[in-house]
Amino acid sequence: MQKNWKLTVVGIGGIGGLLSGPLVRQYGDHITLVARGRRGEALRQRGLTLHSEVYGEFTVIPAAVAETPEALPVQDVVLVCVKNGQLDQVARQIAPIVGPETIVLTVMNGVTAGARLRRALGKGIVLESVIYTVSSAGADYSITQIGNFTHLFTGGAPGDEAGAAAARELQELFAGAGIDCRLVPDVAVAIWSKFVLNCAYNVATARWSCDIGAVKADPQRMADCRALMAEARAVGVARGVALPENLVDKQMHRVETTADASTSSLSRDFAAGRAGELEVFCGDVVRMAEEAGVDVPVTREYYQALLEMAAKF
Repeated sequence: MQKNWKLTVVGIGGIGGLLSGPLVRQYGDHITLVARGRRGEALRQRGLTLHSEVYGEFTVIPAAVAETPEALPVQDVVLVCVKNGQLDQVARQIAPIVGPETIVLTVMNGVTAGARLRRALGKGIVLESVIYTVSSAGADYSITQIGNFTHLFTGGAPGDEAGAAAARELQELFAGAGIDCRLVPDVAVAIWSKFVLNCAYNVATARWSCDIGAVKADPQRMADCRALMAEARAVGVARGVALPENLVDKQMHRVETTADASTSSLSRDFAAGRAGELEVFCGDVVRMAEEAGVDVPVTREYYQALLEMAAKF
């Protein structure tokens, strides 16, 4: 990075806030957080507080908290950590701060964010990533992360030298803040691997209105998790993603070893009376399966049940 590099984080929720804490603590004036309304006011007045088993307990005072990104100068790095439903609006907002060399990193759920941002921006170096962690924002806008891991994976597509170089730059920047960022040779495989996990973890915890411990305690729910993962993996393979044969076993092991008290973003949204990213974790699988000619009966069953639950909100 150049001497006076600039990084902006858009979306200071469970993920954006978790990454922002170590970044602000290490890099201070280089970092701008974008947050509106009460969240923005809380960040300005009280700072950003992390309760984290990985990064520790601390509060940082951001040097800059912007209501919207449009008025900022062109940035060197933009982290996009929002829900999928906000992405189109965010793309319009960040367009003025993205230059030809700006690295735009999506840290989002689902498998479509990178392609959508590339189409919307038409500039910059758009990279995708996946993060494995359990983190959420509280009513006071503090961030709580539980569990002894937070791993971020990023990289370019095979043959994308510019993307690979940008990913290496990001890895160095994150490492300086103590964030575990790992490079992968084919980011689509990493993204779909996490997506396969979420299509069970988020969907099952939302469907049964429970934490992952209550899913693990029920053999039928665990069998459903395996089926949800297998169906999502089959869709990814049908779309040309080189997902490993043992992916479902690997991700089921991750579920089995996740702290029992862990909840998912979708289950938290449903508990609050919001549909959240139901379409990302369930609806998209059904639609992609139809396009690819893949049968996904368990996903369809859960999708219908969740749609009926969401209709009551």
